Amino acid sequence: MEPRPWEREITPVLVAYNSASILPWSLVPLTFCKHLIVVDNNSHDTTCEVVRHCAAHAQVIDAGQNLGFGRANNLALDSVKTPFALLINPDAQLREGALEALWQAALRYPDAAILAPVIFDSEGIQGASFHDGTEESARLTPVLPTGDLCVNFVSGAAMLLNLNNMRSIGFFDPWYFLYGEDDDLCIRIRRAGRPIIVVATASAEHHTRESSAPSFRTTFRRAYCMTLSKFYITRKYQGFMPYFKMMMRIGIGSLLALPIHLLGLRTERALRMAGRVAAAVMASQRIHATHCFEPRD
Repeated sequence: MEPRPWEREITPVLVAYNSASILPWSLVPLTFCKHLIVVDNNSHDTTCEVVRHCAAHAQVIDAGQNLGFGRANNLALDSVKTPFALLINPDAQLREGALEALWQAALRYPDAAILAPVIFDSEGIQGASFHDGTEESARLTPVLPTGDLCVNFVSGAAMLLNLNNMRSIGFFDPWYFLYGEDDDLCIRIRRAGRPIIVVATASAEHHTRESSAPSFRTTFRRAYCMTLSKFYITRKYQGFMPYFKMMMRIGIGSLLALPIHLLGLRTERALRMAGRVAAAVMASQRIHATHCFEPRD
């Protein structure tokens, strides 16, 4: 069957790391697209075999190491030839009709840099898919839109990029490993005067933190990278003193909370506190490095 216009003009891009168990869920609905790219961040499971089974025509890019989210997406975006690229996490799935709705919106709003679906954590439960940039709004579930919205920030779990508008802005800041790179990108887009649109008729389901198999190491790494990203983006856009105050507050607070969670045998919380403490200790070194995190694998 001849691909429909949006299936020819959009290249879905997925970044996978040990995502074999969840990848078919997100990948199969996208296999009708003529162009499809999966970046493998040096997975140790059967991720590449799953891609070949579910989407034989997909271009698989071997990153050679775990580049994290932003750098791996940048690697794929350099290879995209279509006018649009859909960045979507392995633990997110576009609902029926969402791809066409995003494409139609891109035609309605040709100046927009990003067009994003409304994201649900599960059936009927809306997630934090967009916010206005304040810390309070980022924590709250937004009101379900009844029409398209121009917003300041959208989640990187699923976003359609108009590459003609994006190339002059640039893609993800390569410093980030995990977390914060989507907010950073949105800041640069808004400063460039380009709209970011939430498309009310497009939706996606996002099973948060299921892109990779859970482990103690992953829990620690997520907390470490998330905290460093908060420090970096604050230092980058607000300056030294707001960054320094945040670093001290999070570092000291997490250090005081760590023994409480250890004594209570709350292992996951203790690992998160340990990751935050490590980030505070390493902050002065890492925020001036080329990359947030250089994993051995």
